[in-house]
Amino acid sequence: MGISLKKCKSLSLIFFIGICGILTSCNQDLNTGFDGKTFDISSSQNGSLNVKVDKISGGYKLTLSGKGETKDFSDEEKVPWYSISPKIKEVEIEEGITGLGQNIFDYVDLNYFYLPSTLTNLENNSFESGTTLYSYSTSNLTNASNYDVYYFSESRPLDSTKKYFHVVDDTPVVWILSTMNALFIGNSFTYYNDIPQIAQSIAQDIGYDLKTTSITKGSHTLTKFADANDEMGKIVDETLKGNTKFDYVILQEQSTRSYSNYESFKSGVDALVTKINEYQPNADIRLYETWGFEEEANSKKWTVPEMEKEIAKRYEDASKDKNLKIHYVGKAFSEVYDKHKEINLYDANDNKHPSYAGSYLSALVHVASLFDCDVRVTKFNGQLDETTANTLKQVAYNVVLN
Repeated sequence: MGISLKKCKSLSLIFFIGICGILTSCNQDLNTGFDGKTFDISSSQNGSLNVKVDKISGGYKLTLSGKGETKDFSDEEKVPWYSISPKIKEVEIEEGITGLGQNIFDYVDLNYFYLPSTLTNLENNSFESGTTLYSYSTSNLTNASNYDVYYFSESRPLDSTKKYFHVVDDTPVVWILSTMNALFIGNSFTYYNDIPQIAQSIAQDIGYDLKTTSITKGSHTLTKFADANDEMGKIVDETLKGNTKFDYVILQEQSTRSYSNYESFKSGVDALVTKINEYQPNADIRLYETWGFEEEANSKKWTVPEMEKEIAKRYEDASKDKNLKIHYVGKAFSEVYDKHKEINLYDANDNKHPSYAGSYLSALVHVASLFDCDVRVTKFNGQLDETTANTLKQVAYNVVLN
């Protein structure tokens, strides 16, 4: 999960790109003299800690290097590079720096900052109040109450007294330490081989305490699941009104209905979203995109990946006005279908429903999508040999995180 601390140290820890304030006509490029300039900002003014300014695309990058603590600045306007502050797009801090003084970044508007492992001392105005800080220090930061601080942990931490993060594809991802409940609503494309249970096993192996519940019936549609008079719709209502608070609800439509009867598909999504929002207002609702298969694709004179693209398009259309995230299981199936012919994702009885490999791939995509995590690290291979499982892990990673 993420990248190792040793690797992080060797990369000299980038204070990542943020979105700066809007530049006005007053911010014309009058400061080209800053490019390549170096400032001594050591607390003792002996050159032991410096900032270098470099021109980059769209603005400037600051690189702090050296050892020890920076000096304090009595006012932000006294910081040497204050005049170019709206154009600061990146800040990099290197190992060896132990403290940041007053006002040094109080005016720099970035989405978040990485702090190296050596840096433990802050002032309550080193950054703007509320700034998100991702720290690699094993010690608690001083004077950090004004900031939103997360500490690095490569694996899921047991300590719940602090907030933690790991890194996926150079992006910080916050660890979820509480039990998360997910409800799957769908049909045989969900219950074959018990995909929710496989997803639970993968998530728990990685370190996420995921508990899954499923409401499924073969060939059932989302419109029926949304109908309180339908036998399965009644179960949906009872479950949503029950004591379990669901963090996620994943909706899966019948395999061809997304495009064969889009209006019904969309009305089913809308009705369920309304119901879920009423009874489970904190639930994050997701759509489970299904896959193409040869019998249906041949009847439409499509290839299997072409069928999947049509399904994906309809899921995307249905998700737009509700701003729902999609779990692109079908897209992962298409990648295996195109590039890994040696793996059969389809049940041998009908070449439509998922084989165990197909169910495992589906579960991988669900877990990666729920937690933005690198599922390649799981050691849970279920019924699969290691080579097949590792190939499917890589596919899920490619689809969700690349």
